[in-house]
Amino acid sequence: FGSSSASQHFRFRSVGTQQDLLDFAAMGNLCTGPKKALIVTTSAKSMDGHVTGAWSEEIAGPYYVFKDAGYVVKVCSIAGGDIPIDAGSLTKDFKTENDTRFEKEDIALLKGTEQLKNLDVTAYDIVFFAGGHGTCVDFPTVEVGATVYKAFAAGKVVASVCHGNMALVHAKAPDGTPLVKGKKIACFTDVEEEQVGLAKKVPFLLASKLKSLGAELDGSDPWSDKAVIDGKLVTGQNPQSSVSCAKLAVAAA
Repeated sequence: FGSSSASQHFRFRSVGTQQDLLDFAAMGNLCTGPKKALIVTTSAKSMDGHVTGAWSEEIAGPYYVFKDAGYVVKVCSIAGGDIPIDAGSLTKDFKTENDTRFEKEDIALLKGTEQLKNLDVTAYDIVFFAGGHGTCVDFPTVEVGATVYKAFAAGKVVASVCHGNMALVHAKAPDGTPLVKGKKIACFTDVEEEQVGLAKKVPFLLASKLKSLGAELDGSDPWSDKAVIDGKLVTGQNPQSSVSCAKLAVAAA
């Protein structure tokens, strides 16, 4: 994530809703046909000179939650092509069991991805925005915001974790009302941004930005597992929250 001083705070914990929820979802799919989940990632390799990309666990963790629940899962990116992975997310301090499994079984999903703009997000039951500091470059755009709102307005579950919440910044109703206004949101906190040493590199502090748009921030201690659900909007605070966030998305779908 940035400075090595943050590593002592960062430990992945796979907790969330009960496993029987995922089992129930998988059983339901046998009767109705499989549900579909779309995982959206950044295409940005750097942010203001800082080499970055997508955070591996925030793709791999949700991918296996959805897959194990019986979903058909597609991974796409903003610009299409190969997805850049932040090398820091695969160091010994941060690499998770999900990352290791993904490297062995599904790494090809990160190659030659389709562009988000070429996909119909309303065809998916869950649209999940993965994080990593690369999202600070290509998620907070009017185009991405319109895509987010399109999925939400169609009754689909919109989920995002950590810096994936950058996708919510320009998501607005036709009358200009921010999607996050009045909604409970968990996102990467300003304190966490300071601890990784990138507060002066990001275009804005995400938590402060979402609060200014009317979001009701529902965060927890730095580097703790925190995910919240508000109707069809599901958000997670940090990489530790990726699995919990995905499980809540399954519950909401």
